[in-house]
Amino acid sequence: MVIIDNLFIHFKRPRQFVFAGEKYLDVYKLVDKSFQKTLTVEDISIFNIGANEGEGSDNGFRDVVRELTAHGDVDTGVILNANPFIYNIFDFDRIPFREEMQREIVEWRLRKVFPENIEEYDHRFFKLTRTRILSVLLKKGLRQKIEELFSANNINLTYMGNSTLNCMNNIVNFKHSPDFLVEVDRNQFIVIFQSGSLPFYIRKFRGQHESDAAAEIVKTINYVKNSYAQVPHTYSVLFNRSDLDFDLIRYELMQQDVRPLELKKKELLFLPG
Repeated sequence: MVIIDNLFIHFKRPRQFVFAGEKYLDVYKLVDKSFQKTLTVEDISIFNIGANEGEGSDNGFRDVVRELTAHGDVDTGVILNANPFIYNIFDFDRIPFREEMQREIVEWRLRKVFPENIEEYDHRFFKLTRTRILSVLLKKGLRQKIEELFSANNINLTYMGNSTLNCMNNIVNFKHSPDFLVEVDRNQFIVIFQSGSLPFYIRKFRGQHESDAAAEIVKTINYVKNSYAQVPHTYSVLFNRSDLDFDLIRYELMQQDVRPLELKKKELLFLPG
């Protein structure tokens, strides 16, 4: 049974995992109690393997399979970047105690804002506070395709994670947490605004250029100020794999009196807790 990522719930980590980013795959293995990257394959999407996109894509995955199976049957995880996930945060006057009733009110609210059939999605939700719930959607077909892909290659997949939830998991106990987090993968940005290490607003967007990305972050900051009466002053970049010049983005944020907060924890923060 594949464990789907749970927010703020910790469990035994797999000994190796694949990070599925924007058209690349990274393999990490546990070496001397820390994860080390052992392979990167570019120009490959885990969702398109076997979809007749060209021989190179499948050849690249065969390299990944060889790396994952080099030492026999090893517990393996896959962490997906934010791209295939849909996030919503809902506030209620009161949240029922029973999980079945929680699901009812969350799905009732979700149907009001989400145009697609939620039965086609793997829907996970997490109670953040007494009145706030985070809802996360992933297409069931995508999850099934990944499970079948690993099974067909005799890889023992025990964990399926979400990079954004892992980012939040890894800073929840930090003494000094930033007002918002930034997760960057190529030109995809996730900004996570939080209060007391708990998220209250998440936005996902794409920025083709530094100026575009900076403008979108500033626009989001202003939205949070106006809609949530929160004034962010600090941020942290938890994961940044991008060719964009982040110095320009930092400069634009400094003009908004928003400064970077360097976290003492230097390891890759998207790893399972």
